[in-house]
Amino acid sequence: MKGQLHKYRGIARHIIDGSISIDSVSEFKNMLKIFPENPALHSAFGDLLAQKNLYQEAAKFYAKAASLYMGSGKMLPSILSKIMEWRIIKPSHQQARPFYLTLNKADVEVTALQVFFKSLSYPEMVAVTNRMARVRLPAGQMIKKIGDVEDHLYFISAGTVKETINKPTSGQNKTRRPGAIYLSENDIFGDIIPFKEVKVSQSYTEAITAVELGKISRSRILEVCKKYSNVELSIIRLYRANSAAIKKKSLRNARKSERHLLPIRMNLEVYPEESEGFSDTNPIVLDGYSRDISVGGVCVVLDAKFANITSIFKTLKHAKIKVSFPSEAYTLNVWGRIVWSRTVSFEGEKTLALGIQFKEMTPKMSGMLVVFADMLYNN
Repeated sequence: MKGQLHKYRGIARHIIDGSISIDSVSEFKNMLKIFPENPALHSAFGDLLAQKNLYQEAAKFYAKAASLYMGSGKMLPSILSKIMEWRIIKPSHQQARPFYLTLNKADVEVTALQVFFKSLSYPEMVAVTNRMARVRLPAGQMIKKIGDVEDHLYFISAGTVKETINKPTSGQNKTRRPGAIYLSENDIFGDIIPFKEVKVSQSYTEAITAVELGKISRSRILEVCKKYSNVELSIIRLYRANSAAIKKKSLRNARKSERHLLPIRMNLEVYPEESEGFSDTNPIVLDGYSRDISVGGVCVVLDAKFANITSIFKTLKHAKIKVSFPSEAYTLNVWGRIVWSRTVSFEGEKTLALGIQFKEMTPKMSGMLVVFADMLYNN
């Protein structure tokens, strides 16, 4: 039973990120019976019903998703679900005002975005949400490129976005080098301040996981600001607070890069180079701890119990290898090759260290590795 539940969790996760689609209403309802409190599944079911033109039913599931999200402290996903409901059934003020009151009373994490929405009056909140759209993008999707007109403000509801900026290097030869910022839930991006000034993007921004965004155009924000001056002030405060939060996040990321030396438990399957088909040869199964992990590769220090097989690895340089990063929820597997091996001392015992170069990965896969490793570091 536990194994079945684990399997269904994996399916649910892929439904939510869009990598698996269920076209059957009855099958989707069965998934909701297994996970009745999962707001993302209710929202995804609302999307399926809307695609089938079952709009009234879809509105009910968007409303349920909004309620569940709010109950779990996720304000922006709740707002986006409510927007989807209100696109189908336009509410009266008598119907919409209770959601606004719930929004302001909700016990949610204090973020710049939460402060922004709570700073709006009821008419201001309606004006902003009426002009906002929910956008879902797959991993690897480019959102904007250097030179594109900055014409939208984006709110990240779920997933991770990578913003690559060209930064000048120090010294006399001031060439430019890329700098990356990872943005996630409750962050914003889009350089539209001041609103009346047209700017072009100075960065490449892409989804490195499946993402859900709230999106509002600069022209529509201007419409609201002309009527409600407080909205303009609130957005300016939001930008300032978000910039400060990103600076803190950059410092955390710098500290995390130092923590890359900390060990992460991982499993290895080594396939000799002469093996053409991985399934035709029984692999050598090992385990150990990571060092210096990156999207390019990893150094793995094997458990001391494998020290006596040092001689074997002299013949396995460039062997194919599958590296597994296990967690309680699921396992990420990455293929690569052994490029070096050497005897080392680890915790007072001699053992073997392997240098592993990962195969070239798709943007989706490299993004998954970054997020997965980050999750393991934080556990």
